Amino acid sequence: MTDPDYAEEALEEESAGEAPALVDEEYEEYEEEYEPPRKKGMAGIKALLILLFLALALGGGVFGGRLLQSSDNGYNWENDLEPVLPYAAEEVIFTVERGWTLSRTAQVLYDSGLILNADSFIRLGKLENKAESLKAGRFLLSPSMSAREILDELVRGNLLTTKFTIPEGYTLKQIAKVFAEKGIAGEEEFWRAVRTGVFDFAFLEGLPADEHRLEGYLFPDTYLIELDEPLEEVLNRMLKRYEEIWAALPARKSDLSDREILILASIVQNEVKLDEERPVAAGVFVSRLDVGMYLQSCSTVQYYFDEPKYPLLTADTEIDFPYNTYLYPGLPPGPVGSPGKASLEAAVSPEDTEYLYFVARDDGSGGHYFSKTLAEHNKATAQARANRSKQ
Repeated sequence: MTDPDYAEEALEEESAGEAPALVDEEYEEYEEEYEPPRKKGMAGIKALLILLFLALALGGGVFGGRLLQSSDNGYNWENDLEPVLPYAAEEVIFTVERGWTLSRTAQVLYDSGLILNADSFIRLGKLENKAESLKAGRFLLSPSMSAREILDELVRGNLLTTKFTIPEGYTLKQIAKVFAEKGIAGEEEFWRAVRTGVFDFAFLEGLPADEHRLEGYLFPDTYLIELDEPLEEVLNRMLKRYEEIWAALPARKSDLSDREILILASIVQNEVKLDEERPVAAGVFVSRLDVGMYLQSCSTVQYYFDEPKYPLLTADTEIDFPYNTYLYPGLPPGPVGSPGKASLEAAVSPEDTEYLYFVARDDGSGGHYFSKTLAEHNKATAQARANRSKQ
């Protein structure tokens, strides 16, 4: 039942059982006023049949019209707005698809056992000028709610939502698992969207349509989404957040391109824990690039694994793949995770420093020792080992 005019037809059908009584009365009146000649034969019978047919049609139409327009004959359409179940009932998830009309929504509500009468729900929506105000999405409804309460819920748009968080530094592999665990999308669907999804952002133009396409651009943050929100819309929201953060970054201090800054930021993200040290670490990597040194970043080696590996072994730094900056000079081909705002700021505006080395203190502070020479770095590394032995 998708046609609003169906409401009048349905009510006429429901009242058909009472129509004969109304017609019989009219016909009796007709007999009192006029008695046909007895010798007319078949012609007289035919005339009577035609008049009877007209009386039936007129009686049904008048009766149906009264039923829709008023509470004559004891009928009150507002009774149909009462809850299906007068007592507390289990809530159910009800989905309003995009493009559904009031009539379509009413029919599905009725089929789902959530309202008593679809036509009365339609009438209520039109009388309260809410026919065009229904929101699409998923709602938590109950048969113990009245039709008015359900209509208000669909208009207010109190959608069924879920929240998820992407930590800073997460790779696409890790994000895919979060999406699967939260029921946002299966991993196969996620990777298909990464490769072929439609995303209208300038920073993605020209990137290969492969599994690395969105790496680094899905900004790590907490997001509130509808339960049935399409995957590409969720990804677009994360890309939009990245665009907003990028637009608010400080003035650029290096000659790196936008993509190179993102790659550097992703390296800094997983190398450094303290935000105040991030500009210094970014400066170290820029200095290494300037003098032609290998970056030798552990975070680029970690990118080889599905999950971070601790401790990272010397043998791991010898794994031959393009992102390994122990084996390949310069920046890796792409980001190695999703950097947060502090890392992006550090990469855009790295500290001008003479440091070429740094190593984690391993003293529980989360900080690093920064050194200008290899000799200083070796001493700092020995100190870090000593700190570690005391933990």
